[in-house]
Amino acid sequence: MELIDAIRTRRSIRKFKPDPVPRDIIIKILEAANLAPSAGNKQCWEFLVLQRSLLDRMQKILVDSFQGVLDAVSEDDFREIVKDLPIPCDDSQDKVDGLKLFFKYLGNAPLAIIVTVPKAEDKWTMHNNIKDGSAATQNLLLAAWNEGLGTCWMTGPLFMRENEIFRFLNISKQKEIIGIIPLGVPDQHPSTPIKVDVQKITFWLG
Repeated sequence: MELIDAIRTRRSIRKFKPDPVPRDIIIKILEAANLAPSAGNKQCWEFLVLQRSLLDRMQKILVDSFQGVLDAVSEDDFREIVKDLPIPCDDSQDKVDGLKLFFKYLGNAPLAIIVTVPKAEDKWTMHNNIKDGSAATQNLLLAAWNEGLGTCWMTGPLFMRENEIFRFLNISKQKEIIGIIPLGVPDQHPSTPIKVDVQKITFWLG
């Protein structure tokens, strides 16, 4: 599809079909991520591809992380936060329960990709590393959408459970996780979210 069409139509997907994603398509998506701009062309990112069997073994960590999010705010406040999100729900239409299931199973995605960058003591270098990893992640999301695949850029599982994820996946503590991204064939069609009018947040100087 045209780039602007991918940007306009891409949605965060929280429910996936079980269809496997061919390895050559995954590589194609990661090649697009790897083409992102980076400070000094350092290309400091790395990608971890987590298969479904491994995600199943992570379920307790994922469930505990969601509970940590709930415990950090009142349930009423949390319901207000998620009320407009296109979260798949059961017959009860309870979005909190729906999001709890999404965290546990990651929408039944056949795989997830973790993007990491190196940690750095120098504040400027660390800022750049995070920005570089974020650029690579956005490329990944758009490239996946172009292939007919859905994604959801997640940082919630890291909340209060980051150390457990690092230990479970044997990730060096010298790394920073930019996001955990379930990937697969979408099994939902979220509507377009309301966006701020760009003219209200654009300021012309000079």
